[in-house]
Amino acid sequence: MKTVHPVLTALVVVTVVLLVLLLTAVLSAAPQTTSCLTCHGSSDWFEGDDLALVDHFAKGVHAASGLSCQDCHGGNPDPALGEDLDAAMDPSYAANPFRGAPERTAVPELCGRCHSDPAYMRRFKPDARVDQVQEYRTSLHGQRLAEGDTHVATCIDCHGVHGILSPTSPASPVHPRNVAETCRHCHGDPQTMAGYTLPDGRPLPVDQYARWRRSVHAAALIDKEDLSAPTCNDCHGNHGALPPGLESIAFVCGQCHGREADLFRASPKLAGFHDHNEFLASVDGQGCAACHEEPPDSPAVASLQSFSECTTCHGNHGIVRPTLAMLAPLPAAPCTFCHAAEGSVPAAAPPASGTAVGSAVASAIGESAAEVEPEAVRRHFEQVQASLMAEAAKLGLEGDARFDWLVDQALHLPFHTIQGKGDGSGEAAAGAPALRPAFQRLFDKFRIGKTYYMYDDPVSGEPVRAPVVRCTDCHQSEPDLAPEAVGLATAERDLTHMLEVTSLTARAERMLLAARRGGVEVRQPTQDIDQAVDAQIELEVLVHTFSSDEDGAFQKKYVEGRQHAGAALEGAAKALDELAFRRRGLMITLAVIALALIGLALKIRQLGS
Repeated sequence: MKTVHPVLTALVVVTVVLLVLLLTAVLSAAPQTTSCLTCHGSSDWFEGDDLALVDHFAKGVHAASGLSCQDCHGGNPDPALGEDLDAAMDPSYAANPFRGAPERTAVPELCGRCHSDPAYMRRFKPDARVDQVQEYRTSLHGQRLAEGDTHVATCIDCHGVHGILSPTSPASPVHPRNVAETCRHCHGDPQTMAGYTLPDGRPLPVDQYARWRRSVHAAALIDKEDLSAPTCNDCHGNHGALPPGLESIAFVCGQCHGREADLFRASPKLAGFHDHNEFLASVDGQGCAACHEEPPDSPAVASLQSFSECTTCHGNHGIVRPTLAMLAPLPAAPCTFCHAAEGSVPAAAPPASGTAVGSAVASAIGESAAEVEPEAVRRHFEQVQASLMAEAAKLGLEGDARFDWLVDQALHLPFHTIQGKGDGSGEAAAGAPALRPAFQRLFDKFRIGKTYYMYDDPVSGEPVRAPVVRCTDCHQSEPDLAPEAVGLATAERDLTHMLEVTSLTARAERMLLAARRGGVEVRQPTQDIDQAVDAQIELEVLVHTFSSDEDGAFQKKYVEGRQHAGAALEGAAKALDELAFRRRGLMITLAVIALALIGLALKIRQLGS
């Protein structure tokens, strides 16, 4: 008698179990056979979307939990009553009176019959929240619905109706990647939002999604698929949706940006904002002109109704990646951030030594800044910059417009890019030039960017140029009410110090790249560059101290960053000297070998004659 191999037996058992589990899953996902499906599932009675809703419901979380039509709409689900409409939809059916499709004003309470019942919801999920309806009533949506406004969003507008999916499903309209699109259906539609106003009476804007889609948050969530990045409900709430209050914005942003929020709330800027808000509230809508003879003329500031901590500088929906372009006054060309030479950058708000930036660079490395980088490299930069500046002049560009144009040019220069290396991600289309790794790293870490961003206006469909808020939008060189331009001086100092660190670091990076290609060991200078980059990132955070104290955190970190950058530059210079020494040695060796070969050839000829 043959015995069955134990492995084969195990395979058969596993196959049977899997088939049983699969069949169970299919059956549990299918809607129960009820009197409702006798009609609504029949193509003789319904077609198109009306017929498809049965399939939609079967794919939702309610069908998966064993619920069916009558759990929401009421009625007698007995399949035997499929042909008796009066009995199936009996409003006096004692066990579950037929309710049909609810009015929009009744939707929250209909959903709340289950979702507000802790005992019932515990059957499906022990830790399920049951306060959604209560929260919804506190929201602007809920308040307006209670007043009879049926245009506002209810449960079904966000979650769907019959095919309601779990929020964790990528296809769910309330999945993190889809929330903004869901909110956009109403808040991005001019017709839907017509007639709604802000508390100050201005029309409610409809460009929130368009601005957000250009933000650093959208880039992280949509482009990089970082589900921890904020979308609408992370700032406004889910069911209790409300705009963050003026005094709570820093706490909202501080959920992710805790250090920046703490620094700001400990800075003198916070008190200044509060004072300005008191002034603005007391001048009856006159705005800045009530106190300032020459109020700021920046479009980014002119529309401000109050100073609200983080959003005053960064905006609310269009929070683009913060760059050094937010500081001021900017140099004539962004090239200066990485290619500054002695005398080519403005003087700082005088540091302890009272020297200009060019001299500070020299003191950091112990010799003239102009003598550190190879002459050919420096001459090439000067030629390229002169050519770009001449082209900008022909185009009639100057000031910020020239600065922004030069940022774009820097991203496409052949020595900053690798031809045909684009991978299709971000702005680098497949096969297009991609930034060289070293330049990409410096460009990203040092946050060199433009003074504006673009988005499409949902009303007109036209592109809108939105300026970023900059220090000089509020701080002028000759203030009306302050004894000195403290804010402007602080901005100048911050920008100049950061410019110095970036220039030193970028120069060291270029020199080390040349040495590395020549086979020279550059491990220690590379570590110094990394530490200088880390210091620069810290400086970008410490800007939120808004302090010019010589013993403050910003100044200390600047000194640290300059030391690391100077050490990297010194190490890079030594590495280039080593490379030059090796090349000279190689040339001498080759010359000796060549002479030896010539001598050998002459000797062979002499012996053969």
